[in-house]
Amino acid sequence: MMKTILIFIPFMGLAVLLSGQSLSPEVISTSGDYFENTNASLSWTLGETVTETFANGNIFLTQGFQQPITGIVISGISLDLLVYLEGPYVGPDMATDLNSAGLIPLSQPFDQPPWDYTGDEAVASIPNMDVVDWLLIELRDATDAPSADEATTIARQAGFLLKDGSVVGLDGSSILQFDNSYTQQLFVVVWHRNHLGIMTAAGVTESDGVYVYDFSLDATQAYGSNAGYKDIGGVWGMVAGDATHDGLINLNDKSRWASFAGQKGYLNSDFNLDSQVNNPDKNEMWYPNRVYTSQIPQ
Repeated sequence: MMKTILIFIPFMGLAVLLSGQSLSPEVISTSGDYFENTNASLSWTLGETVTETFANGNIFLTQGFQQPITGIVISGISLDLLVYLEGPYVGPDMATDLNSAGLIPLSQPFDQPPWDYTGDEAVASIPNMDVVDWLLIELRDATDAPSADEATTIARQAGFLLKDGSVVGLDGSSILQFDNSYTQQLFVVVWHRNHLGIMTAAGVTESDGVYVYDFSLDATQAYGSNAGYKDIGGVWGMVAGDATHDGLINLNDKSRWASFAGQKGYLNSDFNLDSQVNNPDKNEMWYPNRVYTSQIPQ
């Protein structure tokens, strides 16, 4: 078979690509180098004006002659999430009754089953009056949503939920920052202590250096759609009523509610987060939500 020879002469280098045989592409240039550390790598040659790489999940397009030898590892994640809880939602924002009553703990509350989170997130005081409660954010690296089970978890971090749905760090204003990398698609899981957990329905993509995801837009924003997610009054939000944190809303949650009925405090049976465990928690939150279950892959 006749070989095809393509010769490209850029500004200061020479690149030769041979096809017709089982040969690996090579770059011949007048100058170049390769640098690598724990977070990133840089490889360059003189003569190529554009060598940008674009990524969408596990699909990559690299311009120029110099192609990556292995898959791309994307490091460092700035995460901008918008999510609502059904319990405190009063439209267009969520109530901050727990905050006003001084009941939100200063340390993350997820150091118990099923999360058993050992993070040391803590503050000297709740950073602002817009804080609704703590959330636990989890990152998973998987080829697709059904594959994003617990074993694919690469990071977890506790942060604050503000009344407008923003998820922020311990300073009460900055979006979450993760010093982690992923190689496939990035899925985000959101946990709350008495609402059903949710996961992004698709891999979250980066725009201008930030990974942005708005759970409130539609049922299809959460994996499993409305089987574990609901319209809470013009926006979509996390389902209240899971006092036992098992991903199910059933009689066990009602029994837990009954055990604390009439009490005040930072309690998992307080489904509407108004600091009181009373009939509205049972009748308005638990009872209509018995058909819902968490859809997060396990």
